[in-house]
Amino acid sequence: MVGIVVVSHNRKLADEVVNFVNEMKRFDFPLLSAGGTEDGRFGSDPMKIKEVIEKAYIDEGVIVFGDIGSSILNAQMAIDFLDDKFDKSKVIIANAPIVEGALVAVSTNSDDKNSMKRILDELVQLKNFDKV
Repeated sequence: MVGIVVVSHNRKLADEVVNFVNEMKRFDFPLLSAGGTEDGRFGSDPMKIKEVIEKAYIDEGVIVFGDIGSSILNAQMAIDFLDDKFDKSKVIIANAPIVEGALVAVSTNSDDKNSMKRILDELVQLKNFDKV
């Protein structure tokens, strides 16, 4: 099982993605949002993201979903800032759309030891998904 973090420039958007995908959650694992800046503005904050990743961190790791450009860059900075007690190689930024990717991750996450690999494999399949 992995922890899941949703990063957006907009706090409300990140919160609502978590709220939406939570409907598919079958097991007890961290599913957290890191949207906006500490002072409530639009943007992303690597220190805020770092704190949320640390809260979401479990043995198999964390998958981070981001909305656009700098949220991905700031998520990578957040990973770089993690304390040594966290295995940075187990914190993966998903190369997937934020909503669909988070939905796949939440619905695929399970209580066995292969969740990270299974989720990442499913996210690769998502790249070829046509909506229409």
